[in-house]
Amino acid sequence: MSNSIKFGVWIEDNYGLPAFNYTCNQYKDTFAKTPTTYGHSIDHFHQIGNDRITATVHNGGYIQVLESSRGFQWLTFQNEKLKKLGGGIAFFNLGNSKDFDSDLFDREDSDKNCIFERVFGIGYFKKEIKRNNLKIIHNICTPFSDDPIVISEISFSNESSSTTIKNAKFIDFWDIYLHHILRSLVVTSNNRKKFSKNKFLNLIGKLIKFSQKITKTDTDGSRKKFDKKFIFDISLDVKTQTIFVKPKYKKEPPKKPEVPAKHNFYPKTIFLSMLHGNATRFFYKPLKVKNKNQIKIDFKYSDFSEGYIVSNYNKNPSLGIETEFQLKPGETRKFTCIFGYSEKEEINNLIKKYKEISSENSILEWNSEKWKNSFIELCCENDSWLSRETKWHSYYIRSACYFDEYFNLHKFPQGSIYLIGHGLDGAIRDYIFYINSIIFLNPHLAREYLTYTISLMEPSGKLPYSIYGFAKTFTRSVHFKPSDLHIFLIWGIVEYVYMTRDFNFLQETIPFYPKSLNMASTVLERLFISLDYIFSDKVGIGEHGLIKVGDGDWNDGISLFVGNRKRFIQYGESNFNTAFIVYILQKLLPLLEKYNSNLASVYNEKFKKLKEAILKTWNGRWFYRGWNGQGNPIGDKKIYLEHHNWILISKMLKNEQVYALINEIFTNLDKPSPIGQYILYPPKKTSMNILPYGWDVNGGVWYAMNSLLTWGYSLYDSEKAYNSLIKNSLMRRAEVYPHIWYGIWTGPDAFNANYAENAGQAFYHLLTPTCDFPAMNLNIHACYLLSVIKIAGIEAGYNSFTIHPKIENQNFHFKSPLISIESTSNLLQVELNLKFTQDLKIKIHKPKWWKEESPIIFNGSDISKNEALSVIVNDFIIINVKENIKKIHIILKLLPYNLSFGQ
Repeated sequence: MSNSIKFGVWIEDNYGLPAFNYTCNQYKDTFAKTPTTYGHSIDHFHQIGNDRITATVHNGGYIQVLESSRGFQWLTFQNEKLKKLGGGIAFFNLGNSKDFDSDLFDREDSDKNCIFERVFGIGYFKKEIKRNNLKIIHNICTPFSDDPIVISEISFSNESSSTTIKNAKFIDFWDIYLHHILRSLVVTSNNRKKFSKNKFLNLIGKLIKFSQKITKTDTDGSRKKFDKKFIFDISLDVKTQTIFVKPKYKKEPPKKPEVPAKHNFYPKTIFLSMLHGNATRFFYKPLKVKNKNQIKIDFKYSDFSEGYIVSNYNKNPSLGIETEFQLKPGETRKFTCIFGYSEKEEINNLIKKYKEISSENSILEWNSEKWKNSFIELCCENDSWLSRETKWHSYYIRSACYFDEYFNLHKFPQGSIYLIGHGLDGAIRDYIFYINSIIFLNPHLAREYLTYTISLMEPSGKLPYSIYGFAKTFTRSVHFKPSDLHIFLIWGIVEYVYMTRDFNFLQETIPFYPKSLNMASTVLERLFISLDYIFSDKVGIGEHGLIKVGDGDWNDGISLFVGNRKRFIQYGESNFNTAFIVYILQKLLPLLEKYNSNLASVYNEKFKKLKEAILKTWNGRWFYRGWNGQGNPIGDKKIYLEHHNWILISKMLKNEQVYALINEIFTNLDKPSPIGQYILYPPKKTSMNILPYGWDVNGGVWYAMNSLLTWGYSLYDSEKAYNSLIKNSLMRRAEVYPHIWYGIWTGPDAFNANYAENAGQAFYHLLTPTCDFPAMNLNIHACYLLSVIKIAGIEAGYNSFTIHPKIENQNFHFKSPLISIESTSNLLQVELNLKFTQDLKIKIHKPKWWKEESPIIFNGSDISKNEALSVIVNDFIIINVKENIKKIHIILKLLPYNLSFGQ
C-alpha cells in the first residue's frame, strides 16, 4: 500500500511521528470539490487538540477553535459573508509595501510562483511558505496538556546571501467570532439545498428551512441570533503583552451559573499574548477585507494601548499583536504567541508556563515528546503502515477530549455533523465504544469519562439519548425510546473494572442527574438499576423471549424497516439487544455472585432463557434481526450484521452452525464490499425512499459494527479477522476512494456502499446531512482501535486476564500505556501496567513453538517449575498473580533465557 494519495502523502515528521503532507491545490485540482447538500465544497480540514480544547485546521490556512466547558462554542470561526477570517493567521509586511500579505492559502497563492506547504500533524498544523528568498514556517499547536490554549510559533528566514530585509512587520492574528453551537433538529446550515432523494421529502425539507428562516429558528439563524446577545470588555496588559476579551451576556442571564441551560450565558475570557518577541502594536477592532481573493487588511484605526479599556464593545473583536524586525542574510527570527480561553485570574500562570516551555524548545518538539507515550500502536511485519495508522487513530481520540464544568469531568463527544450540525452530543452507546479504547490510552481519563456517562442517569434509571448546551439532556423526537443504552453502560462498567482491575470504582458514589436533586448511588447500584431497567417494563422482554427494541437498539433507523412503526416500538423485539446482554451476563455473573448471590441466580436463569430465544431465530442460514411487533420476523430474507456480531462474540453456537453463519456473513456482507462490510444486504425499500439503497443503515458501511465483526471473526478465523482489520483501515479507504478527502485522515461514522448512488460518500437525509461535516467522528477512530485490541487477543474477566493473539504467521508488537505484547517466532513478551486489588490469573495462549522445557519468566524469575505460580491447562499457560503488584513483565522464550533480556 502506497503512502502517496491524491490529496497528499503520509510522512514521518521531524519528530518521528506520522503526519499528512497536504499537497492538493483546492482551487485547481478538480477532485478537491466535495459534494455536500449545499453545493460543492473545497474545504478540507484536520483536528488538533488536547484534553481541554480542540480546533479544526483548514487547507485554506486558518483555524477554528472549539471549546465546551459550558456548551460547545467556536471562539474563532471562518465566515466569508461576515468577513470573519478564522484564527492562526500570520500577516507580514517586508517593508517594501504598505499592504500586508498573509499565510492564508487563497486563489492568488495558488497562482503565484511560490511554494506553499501544509502539514496536518499530531497536535499541530504547519504552514510553510517559500517566496523568493524568504521562508516562513508557521506552526500552530495545541500543547499536550489540560490547558485551553493554542500556541502560534512562526519563524522568518532570509535565505538571501547578500540582501538584508529591513522594516519587516509581523502580526499574529485571531479573528474572534463567539459562535455558539445550539441544538437544531433539522440541520439547514449553509443554505442547505438537498434534504432527500425523494422529491416530496426534499420539498418538506425546503419548506422547513424556509419557515425557520422567517422566524430565525433555522440552524444558522438561531445561532447568529444568540451570538448577537453578547458584548465585550477589552483590555491590555503591556507588561505581559496580552490582550483580554471578556464576553458578557447583554441582559441578566435567565439561568444561574450552576443550573443546566440550553445556552452558555457565562463565557470566560479570551486572550492573546506574545510570549517571545517585542510587541509594537495591539489590535482589537474588526478588520476590513479589501479583496476577497487576496486578503489585504487596513490596520490604521485598530490599535490601542495600555490603560485604554473598551467596555461593552458590540462587535466580535479581531485580535492582533504586531512586532517589527529585520533579517540579515542567512538569519532566522522566531516569534511565539499564545491564544486561549480561561478565567482571567488563571491566564498569567498559563502565559508564564508556556513562555518557559517555548523558550527551551521548539513547541512541536516538546509536544511530540509528550505524545510519544500516549498511543495504541500495532506493528505488524507484513503491514508496517499499521503502526502509523494506529498511532493516528489514538491521536484523534485523545485530541477530541473536552471538559464539562457542570459535572467537572472530561468527556469525548462523538463529533461530526451530530455535534456541529445538530448541536447534540451522544449517544451513550457511542461513549462506551470509545471508552473501550480510552482504557488503553489513559485509564484515568477512561474512569473520568465513564463517571461522566454514569452521571447522566436520573434516579428513575432513565438515561438520555444525548446532551446539548450546558448539561441539558435530550431524549425526544425520533429517539424518545432507545432500548440499548443501559446494556452499553453495563458493558462499559464491566470492561473498565475488569481491564484495569479497579474494583474500588464499583463503590464510588456518583450523583444522579440533575445534581440539584442531591441524590446519589454507588456505581455498583447503578449497575443493578440498569439491569432492572432492561428487564422491567421500561424495556422488557417480548412474546418471543427477546429483549424489546423500542425505537432503536444501536440502529436508530431499524423502525423504518417495518410496516407498522407504532406497534414495532411497543412490541418489537431485538436480537441485537438480546445477544448483547447474553454476552454481558456471561461476564457479569461472577461479579453478581460476589455481591448478591440471589440476584446472580436470577440473572443466570434469564441468561439461559435469552440464549434459548436467540437460537430459535435461526432460519437455516442466519439469525433473524428480531420481530416486528406483529408476529413476523425481521431479517428472514435479508441478512443484517449487527446482532450476528454479538452472537459470534458470546460463543453460543456449535462449530457447524458458527462456521455456516460466518460463511453467510462473509459471502453477503464482507466479500462484496471493497471497504469494511455492509450492515445489511440486500437493502430494503423504505417508505418514500427515506433511506436509499446502500445509504445509512440501509446497507451502508458502519465502523462501530465492523469493529465488532473483526472481534467476532477473531474467535474463529484469524485470517478473516486480520483481513477485516485491513479492510476497515483508512489506508484501504484511501486506495478505494482516492478522490474523496474524508476517509483519508479522518471521517464520519459511516459511508455509502460501493453499489449505491454517491458510492463511498457520507449519506444525508431529511434531518442529518452527514456529508456536510464528514469528519472528526470518533467511531471511525475509536472503533478501529477496539478491533486492534481484540485482534491482539486481550480479554479481561472477573478474576482473569487472557492474552490470546489472533495475528498469525508474522511477528507483531502491540503497544499501549496499559498493556504491551510482543510476539516473534521464538518469543512472547507481555507487560501489564496494572495495580491489583485482588488476586489474578493471567492466561496466555501457548505459542505454536512452545516446548515443555521452555522457561516462563515472571518479573525476572523463571517460575516454570513452580506449580503454585504457574500451571499449564490445555492450550493455556496460567500464571497466578498476587494482589498489590504494580507492574507485570512476562516472557515466554523458546531458547534458554538470558536474565539480562528485558531488564
